Amino acid sequence: MTAFRATALLFAATIFAPQTLAFTALSAKQTLAVSKNSARISTTTFLNAIPPELHDASFLESSSQLISRLTQYQDKEAAQGEFYFFFFAGSGAGGIGLAQIPRIYSELSSIRALAGEGPSEGGEPVNTGLSSVFYPTMFRKDIEKAIAKIPSSAKISAQGTSTTYLASKGYIDITDFVASLAKSGCNPLASNALFEALSGGGGSCVSPDVLDEKLAKYRSANDSVAAFVSDLQSASLTKLSAYGGLAFLLFLIFALIFESGFTAFL
Repeated sequence: MTAFRATALLFAATIFAPQTLAFTALSAKQTLAVSKNSARISTTTFLNAIPPELHDASFLESSSQLISRLTQYQDKEAAQGEFYFFFFAGSGAGGIGLAQIPRIYSELSSIRALAGEGPSEGGEPVNTGLSSVFYPTMFRKDIEKAIAKIPSSAKISAQGTSTTYLASKGYIDITDFVASLAKSGCNPLASNALFEALSGGGGSCVSPDVLDEKLAKYRSANDSVAAFVSDLQSASLTKLSAYGGLAFLLFLIFALIFESGFTAFL
């Protein structure tokens, strides 16, 4: 019964979470691009879309009734068994999730600390919409200069010094990307935001094909800054969805522990 209930609840969490979170452990360490002109931590995330049919009210009502039945304990002995299961299994998962909170805070702080750092061309402030949650005010001329100065992916890779596994396979690492633009006197905040837009919020590395394709799109657009802002907002939405998914799953884990413990011992 414990395994069945746990499986069912995890399945329910996947369905009812507005966005679900996946942290992909491609390596043991996260890349922190910190230098005199730049600082940033990257997190690998992805967004799962909810099928439209799951929005149906009757489906949600019947499913919520199923979840309610699954969380009804028949006796204290069963509740105690499930409490120990959820406590030991959930504590490990919850601990991993809680450990992400200071890292997320550090990421946000390091990005916002770039405001006013390095050279700037000034000009008109750019409205980044949703992305302003992460990024301080950026200026049009800084973004336009960075877009114009980005080298090809082949050149960035050839001149890069990153030793990560993905970088060794030809992917463009944020450290190498930001360093290449720093050599051209680009604003570090604009450089980091550009990498975020090019990578889609997907972490500290981006495929060379994706980078070259998006860069060509920016340069051929009537308004390169608008094209960049659109991709940056999509990347920011992916991150916010991941953070929301993390919060939901942490709530679910600890709710299961407290609910089963309350029934078992009180």
